[in-house]
Formats: sequence, structure tokens, C-alpha cells
Amino acid sequence: MTVWSLVTLALGLGLGALGHRSESGLFAILGSILEPLGRLWLAGLQMTVLPLVVVYLLAAIIGAAGDDSLGGLGGRAVALFIGLLILAAAFTLILTPPVIAAAAPEPGAFAALQASSTVPQAARDAAIAKATNLGDWVGTLLPTNLFEAARRGDVLSLLLFSVLLALAIRQLPHEQRLPLQRAAEALTTALMTLVRWFLAATPIGVFALSYALGRDTGYAAVGVLGGLVLLQCGLMTGFTLLLYPISAFAGRVSIAQFARAVAPAQLVALSTRSSIASLPAMIEGGTKHLGLPASATSFVLPLTVSLFKVNRTISSTSKLLFLAHVYGVPLSATTIATFVATVVVMSFSSAGLPGGGSAFKTLPAYIAAGLPIEGIVIAEAVETIPDIFKTVLNVTGDMSAATLLSRGSRVAALAGARVAGAEPVA
Repeated sequence: MTVWSLVTLALGLGLGALGHRSESGLFAILGSILEPLGRLWLAGLQMTVLPLVVVYLLAAIIGAAGDDSLGGLGGRAVALFIGLLILAAAFTLILTPPVIAAAAPEPGAFAALQASSTVPQAARDAAIAKATNLGDWVGTLLPTNLFEAARRGDVLSLLLFSVLLALAIRQLPHEQRLPLQRAAEALTTALMTLVRWFLAATPIGVFALSYALGRDTGYAAVGVLGGLVLLQCGLMTGFTLLLYPISAFAGRVSIAQFARAVAPAQLVALSTRSSIASLPAMIEGGTKHLGLPASATSFVLPLTVSLFKVNRTISSTSKLLFLAHVYGVPLSATTIATFVATVVVMSFSSAGLPGGGSAFKTLPAYIAAGLPIEGIVIAEAVETIPDIFKTVLNVTGDMSAATLLSRGSRVAALAGARVAGAEPVA
């Protein structure tokens, strides 16, 4: 799917760019055929993706296994995950605007690109007409009307309601909870099947959209996509390097120890683009070079691989800021905060597989921020290279989280060993 999408992206942009320079009526005829196909494909994605996100989250929380003995460690782990995701978002929000201002062309250079995709005025108004302060924003997090929130595409409110409902269902007796769990899992499977039908047509949809983009803008679109790839890869490399001193200082290890522990898993991540495939190398490296306890290798590392995707608030937020610049969409502070909070919640429902299994799950968050869906889908088609950097970052973040969470037990074990070694031999 990825290979074919890249091929059709290049073919569509190239053919469209030829049509941009040519006056032949054949390109117009081809455009009239492809345009409705592209619109139909986009409509199918928009129709299915929001229900999928809500039901997927419900099924994941209701069906999550509980272990009281590990509950405290699990709670600290989730709190650390959220903290690191917010730190990654702050890192992105600090660095991305000056990089875009220095390296990206002026918005006027994207006039043709902006004209080729429609950003509804209502979306622009919604993007800037949000709550003006933190108190107002917090007060609007939960929806007063679920159907109205769904109609507006208020993703974060729907997700928060889903989390609360799932937690309430978990409190029901087993015989009452089990049918609801099975229903949520069955709905998730059915919706995933429906989404796969549309995703199977991804190469066709990408070809239709990229052809229209190339025909309207020429080769300017190629530079835009290349700029996005470079921005994302640079940011993720920078945060990966930042995790080394964070892990060393807060985890009470040396940078060299941490580097030796995580290097084998990073090599697996480079070749497979899968955090799950990197888990055995993480366990071996953490045990051998960091002395991670059993709680870290048997619980924390599998938990991080399953839930923690530190790249999400970097890749998604940088894409939001970049595309907003390209399409001239204003973003208020509350719009950005809502987007980041939505991505944090959604990041816990993506698999540690190549592509994350969630390429289009974040579509509603971008649309709610006022970006045109055409630009988002085209940007998703060039995710192969950034996906390598994402996986390396995720694996590094997983090892960092395990190092931080096991600091207390490792320090205590080391102190005990020193005391034992200092005792005189009888």
C-alpha cells in the first residue's frame, strides 16, 4: 500500500504538473474523471474515521486487563507518558514557527496551492473563535450535546466522553460489562473492515488528489511536501537526541549506558519501522546495560510499546503548523491546545506497527482545526521516510520511560549491594 501510494503520488504530481504547463484538452478530461473519484474517496474516509476513533477507544478501555499489584506503576507510567508527550509538543511548538519563518517561502508563494483546496470560511471562523482563556477552554471540554459535537467535529469532547463512559462501564458487574465489551469490539472490527475497503483504494485516491494538486500548482507542491518531510525528520531527530540527557539525568544512568542499551532496538526500528518488533532488543539492552528490574522488562517496556508513541505530538503538531502556514489558516492558542490534547488522547490507541495503523485516525483533529482534507491526505502519502524517524524516536522514548520509572528500584538495589559489599566478612 505504501509503495503504491508513493508511486501514484509521484505519477499524479508529475502528470498534473505537465497538465499545468500544457494547453491540451486531454488533461482537462482526465481531471474531470479523477475529481469526483477523489471527492468520493475523501467523503468515505470522513464518514468512517470519527466513529472508528470513538468505538476503538471504548473497546480498548473496556477490554483493558487490570492488575491491582501493578496498578500504581501503571498509573505512574501513564502520567509519565502524558508528561513526555506534552514536553514533545512544547518542543515542537517552540522550534517549528521560527524554522518555518526562516526556511519556508512567504504564504503568497502558495497562492495556487491555497486556491486548489477549499478551506470553508466556517472552518476558519471556528479555528479562531474558540475560548479565549484556559478557564473557558476547560469549561467547554465536555459536550453539552453529543450529536452537536459530532456535527461540528469536536473530536476532543467526544473522546473525553468516550473515556468517561468506558470507565463507567468497567465498574459494572462482569455479566453486564461483558456484552458491552463484545459489542464494542464487534463494532470496532466492522468499522475497521469498512475503513480497509476505503484504504484499499488509497493509491487511486492519492493519484486523483495529487493530479489535481499538480495541475493547479505545477511543481510547487513537490517543494511543499519535501519541506514537510525535512521539518518532521529534523524535529524527531532533535527530540531523540534530547532524550539521552533527560534519561541520564533523571534516570541516574550515564549517557553512554543509555546509548548502548537503546542502540540495538534502534537498529531494529530502522529496518522494520515497528516498535513491537524492537521489544526483544529493548528488553535485552535494558537488562544488560541498565540493569532494569523485572517490573520494567516484563511490564513497563511492553506497556510503553503498546501505549506510548512520543512521536505523535511532534509529527502531528508540526504537520498542523506547516499546513496551516501553507494554506493560510489562522490558529489560535486554544485551537492548538485542543489539537494537542486530542492527539495525546488518540496516541494511546495506535499500534506499534509500520505506519502506526492510524494514518487517517487523526483526520478529524486536523479538520476541526480548519485545514483542508486534501492537503492532509496528500501529506500522509509521504510518511514513509518520517515513519522511520518516528519509530526510532518511539523506541528511544520507550527505553527512556522504562529508565525513569525504574530509577527508584535500581538506586535502592545499588545501595543495597554497596552496603552488603561493605559488611565485614566474619
